[in-house]
Amino acid sequence: MVTYEQSRYNIWIDNILYNSFTDKAICFEDSEIDDIKYYLEHLDNFRLDYFQIFDCFIDLGFVKDLYFNELEYILFQNRNVTLCKRAYQLTINPTLECNYKCWYCFEDQASIPEKCRMDDKIVERIKMHIKYMIEKEHISELKLDWFGGEALMYFYEVVYPISLYAIELCKNCNIPFRNHVTTNAYYIDMRMICAFNDIQLNSFQIPIDGDSKKHNAVKNHNGEGHYIKILQTLNDICAHVNNVCVIMRINYDKQTLKNVSTVIHDIKLENRSKIFVDFQRVWQVDLNIDENGNNQLLLDIKKEFEKAGFKTMYFAYQSKNYKCCYADSFYHRVINYDGKVYKCSARDYSEDLCIGTIKDDGSMSFKINIIAKMFSNPTFDNEQCLNCKRLPLCYGPCIQKYYETKIGKSTFQCLHDSAEISLKEYVNEKVNKNLNSVKV
Repeated sequence: MVTYEQSRYNIWIDNILYNSFTDKAICFEDSEIDDIKYYLEHLDNFRLDYFQIFDCFIDLGFVKDLYFNELEYILFQNRNVTLCKRAYQLTINPTLECNYKCWYCFEDQASIPEKCRMDDKIVERIKMHIKYMIEKEHISELKLDWFGGEALMYFYEVVYPISLYAIELCKNCNIPFRNHVTTNAYYIDMRMICAFNDIQLNSFQIPIDGDSKKHNAVKNHNGEGHYIKILQTLNDICAHVNNVCVIMRINYDKQTLKNVSTVIHDIKLENRSKIFVDFQRVWQVDLNIDENGNNQLLLDIKKEFEKAGFKTMYFAYQSKNYKCCYADSFYHRVINYDGKVYKCSARDYSEDLCIGTIKDDGSMSFKINIIAKMFSNPTFDNEQCLNCKRLPLCYGPCIQKYYETKIGKSTFQCLHDSAEISLKEYVNEKVNKNLNSVKV
């Protein structure tokens, strides 16, 4: 006979029982809560008195087999997805140049050479690398992720030829191919949009810094902003790119959210279902939360976008697949315009962060001391994370922050300490939307 126990990841939030391991919730009447808590402490009685509800609790993860160790499962799956999964995500910086100088950008434009385009030799070496990864490393799929600088500044010289080569190779070897770009969209025109379809470039992250006035104050050329142009381009992408998915990243400070809802009216109704709105606080701006742990204005704006037909995202509560960040995978690398290899695209490209180089045969030569420090343990292998009921929601720090902590360059910081939406708000919203929740 199977013996059962409560999940270690059960969390009571008022009258809601939430399980972070399964991301499931049940809402109870106030009069039911004491009985439910009693039965969770007396599972044999629970099973005898209410076997159908008991089975429901098993299905939702609130009750589990005594011999199933959830933490060990998380640790195993983390090792599996970070070290064994051969879905290769290759981030490529065609340049670190940018046509804008956003005040919050981590890249110091003053230190970047005036012309730092990836040259043809590096382009050919990347093609060799893709061939090597497919034929020698036997990757299961390939995702190209264009970054920068402004990634599309050298679209025809770098992005287009590498993508065409990769598509053909993946097709011949029956390997799935995906193509994504992070871009400010300034250089995109209808000719380029047609070319996007040639290379299956149908996934975009486009930053918007607020309403027209705010966006143009952040992104401009000698005071001339391009908000109208960028929003028109975003609409054109949605209308003309096959199977498109756009992440519209709202970079916000303490003023941005006040008027950002005007952006809604600049995006055509038929395009809104193709867009995820991702709210990201500018990292230099202090946390702005009330006594309940929420930025109420952020919550209101998020709901306003949803009501208008958009899907929304927030970094603290996204599906993580047993790791904090896509870069946590061994099969994720960043190739800079000069051919040097890095792990993270959210840091500068200094020599001390370089993890390797591409060799002439397409293989990579790694600084094994750095790689070993990064991958010897799960990034959440610390007492605070291992004992946290919210571990399945975040999986600790990303691999870059973990490495920096390990070498004494930084200190550990919980991801949820920087969140402006509370767990309570997330769970309440989940129940209210009836997403993966059950009313008993």
